[in-house]
Amino acid sequence: MCMWIRRKVQSGAQTGQKIGYPTLNFHVGNFNRPSGVYACEVLIINKLYKGALYFGPRLNHRGNVLEVHVIGFKQKIYGQLVRFRVGKKIRSAKRFDNLDELKKQIRFDVSCV
Repeated sequence: MCMWIRRKVQSGAQTGQKIGYPTLNFHVGNFNRPSGVYACEVLIINKLYKGALYFGPRLNHRGNVLEVHVIGFKQKIYGQLVRFRVGKKIRSAKRFDNLDELKKQIRFDVSCV
């Protein structure tokens, strides 16, 4: 794992919440990795969690997004600062025809963390 990145949690489109995989959304800033899904560790209020980080394009969104599904964490912490560090790349970014396909892929991605 690389160095810790510190970001403030922002509100997002709530798509992850709707399909059972809520995410913490962050301003992309100077995040500099190839687009895709990565294993990560997230430090929230002095507790360490595993997560699946997505960086890349989203349909109907200008530019890239940066978001993390934190395994076992479901609280809304908008505006709070959290730390995360990026681990191994799980896969490259890809498009999905529907939310069911996306949900199936996220389930697999999380199992790889």
